[in-house]
Amino acid sequence: MGIISRIRTLFSGLFRKKEYPLYETCAFCGERAYLPFHCEYCNRYYCDRHRLPFDHDCKNIDEWKRRPAADSRKKKSF
Repeated sequence: MGIISRIRTLFSGLFRKKEYPLYETCAFCGERAYLPFHCEYCNRYYCDRHRLPFDHDCKNIDEWKRRPAADSRKKKSF
């Protein structure tokens, strides 16, 4: 039972959906935000005014600047 339960625990943890908080305190200004924004570069939560990396002085802003452009920004030729 030991190895099988460990395998089940491992796989259930891998495929579990990540739950985001309904309320969180902004890491920049301290304001309590409803449906806060999660910064994937510094892994912290922010209010709507500080949601972008350059608005909250993100320590990984260089990584944000190097991200690939979205496909929707590309010009479509007809």
